[in-house]
Amino acid sequence: MKTPSKIYTRLIDSTLWIRPDGRGTFQESSIIKSVTEAAFEKGTRDFVVDLEMCLAMDSTFMGMLAGIGMRVRKAGRGSLKVIGTSDKTKASLIELGLVHLMEIEPEVTPWDNARLEEIRAELQTPCESTEAEKKEDHVRECHEILCDADQANFDRFKTVLDVMGSTKTRPRGN
Repeated sequence: MKTPSKIYTRLIDSTLWIRPDGRGTFQESSIIKSVTEAAFEKGTRDFVVDLEMCLAMDSTFMGMLAGIGMRVRKAGRGSLKVIGTSDKTKASLIELGLVHLMEIEPEVTPWDNARLEEIRAELQTPCESTEAEKKEDHVRECHEILCDADQANFDRFKTVLDVMGSTKTRPRGN
């Protein structure tokens, strides 16, 4: 199994900044999920995921992002901002119907370009990889989240859900 890409995180002005360096796969998403869950338990409700150095994302990684967005939405306060997207990563998030769970490249932010570069410079120490949940459970959960986020994703990920032993089914009438 390949070594996960480095994930840089830091709490800045009550916002958890997350910056993956490399591919966004199930390995990285497992690490980010653990970090965001711990931050959420401590009261953090605002998250920024900076994809400027993320070369590509798989569906599990996007499902993890959707999971963060759903958790923030359920809390009734906070935000998930996804910045630094390429045309391809932005299009993938939009295609999976995730725009209602996160702000993708928001036009209005509490930082300007100079502050953004300062923040990126502050993200120097990669977070430690934690022993996360079983890979299969994580991949299944992230794909189920994608289906909850947009019913059209049932058709996209039916095979994955079947292989992973998911009991999730398409809601009736759809």
